[in-house]
Amino acid sequence: FVGEEGSDFGGVRREWYHLITLELVKPEYGLFEFSDESYLYQLASHIDSKLLDFFSFAGKILAKCIVDQQICSVQFTTAVYKKLLLLPFTVEDLESVDRELYHSLEWVLECNADEEDLAMYMCVDTTDVDGNYITIDLVEGGRDIPVTEANKHQFVQKMINWRLVDRVAVQTDAFVAGFHSVLPLEYLQPFSAGDLELLLCGSTEIDIEDWKVNTLYKSGYSSESDIVGWFWELVRKMDNVERMRLLQFVTGTTAIPSRGFAHLQGSDGERRFSIMRVVDTRRLPQAHTCFNELVLPEYATQDEFEAKLLKAMEHVNDGILLR
Repeated sequence: FVGEEGSDFGGVRREWYHLITLELVKPEYGLFEFSDESYLYQLASHIDSKLLDFFSFAGKILAKCIVDQQICSVQFTTAVYKKLLLLPFTVEDLESVDRELYHSLEWVLECNADEEDLAMYMCVDTTDVDGNYITIDLVEGGRDIPVTEANKHQFVQKMINWRLVDRVAVQTDAFVAGFHSVLPLEYLQPFSAGDLELLLCGSTEIDIEDWKVNTLYKSGYSSESDIVGWFWELVRKMDNVERMRLLQFVTGTTAIPSRGFAHLQGSDGERRFSIMRVVDTRRLPQAHTCFNELVLPEYATQDEFEAKLLKAMEHVNDGILLR
């Protein structure tokens, strides 16, 4: 933000959290990798030990998001949230990480292993950091122990632990320690993985009625104003991604708090979304992100209104300029 115009009454801070959480997952840093199965992020499986301090830093940033009631702009696999809560893993946690392995283990659990020719042993074939093929025993002497009906549940649990715990253990320890250094585990004990995701990332599914009910109108606008009606008509025509972009334009964040629009954060605590009237229709709509405020000229026609609001939204990622 060096060299940018603006004063921070909350909006700049929100954009800072938005940008830094996006920065953490950039592939060049090697901290997180994209899961092709779910379009979510997970801890990178191959790392340089020099990166451990950065994993700790990433954990601290996510915890700070929660402490400062800011939205993290990146979503992670369920396994990441379970790691932060020190919760046990189940086979379902693999679905968003490794769908092929998930379906394979589901089949093992459902079949009669003694009647099927599984050709599986208590080991896993994988590659090391240099790309060499290696075999890892899941139990002592596992490569010589076939999977049977009697030991298949042990095999599945060992495979889950290998995929979600063992192969990322070092980076997980640093990441979790950093998170808990800012937000101790005892404060999170009642939470499930879904609860933590909602608390950290907010909701990206925008409830238009909740938004509308919790919107204030200023400087002469009311719920009956023509342009206010056009605004909500446009919001309804948008898809969810476009609504998120509009929300980011006005509030500096792409998601809403877990408890809904009534709990949007402003410069001095909770501050509802608002639409303020101005008379100069030559200008584009503007946003006071620190106050969750859309400054909307009273345009003469619906077409002009839509064109100028959409034009203003094109600059949503160009930084925050307060006037």
